[in-house]
Amino acid sequence: FWFVDRCLMMSITSKGFRGAFMLKRVFSTKPGPVSADVLAALPDPLILDVRDPSEVALGKGGPPASIFGSLNVPLNHNGTSQHERPTTAEELLFKIKEAGVELTDKNAAIITHCGSGGRGGRAAALLTSLGFSNVHNGGGPSHIASALSLPKK
Repeated sequence: FWFVDRCLMMSITSKGFRGAFMLKRVFSTKPGPVSADVLAALPDPLILDVRDPSEVALGKGGPPASIFGSLNVPLNHNGTSQHERPTTAEELLFKIKEAGVELTDKNAAIITHCGSGGRGGRAAALLTSLGFSNVHNGGGPSHIASALSLPKK
């Protein structure tokens, strides 16, 4: 999805910034963060924190620095940005399995997040492309904590 989007943008960049901007808006498949009401209504969601470990340590997107019980599965490869090295859906699923979670129920509630929602949206789109139907971009830890009435310490 997103990788194809970038290739298409690059192919028309010579036609001007406006053309590239319009293509980005039409073909973007990264869902933005969902509302607090949607998150609050999810039954026992798995929360995937796709930030890099250094971002978690610095509390990017918080407070809180992290959501208790969330699973940190960095979307980036060794800190390399998604612009430089996009993660595939299969790679993300493998990383989740390596972290000790077997995703078998395609209808289970999953919240993805990063610091503000960019990579969280990318992770949600990747899981959706694998047939998971209840995946939501939670934005950042502060938004999720507010939605789920968690402490922000």
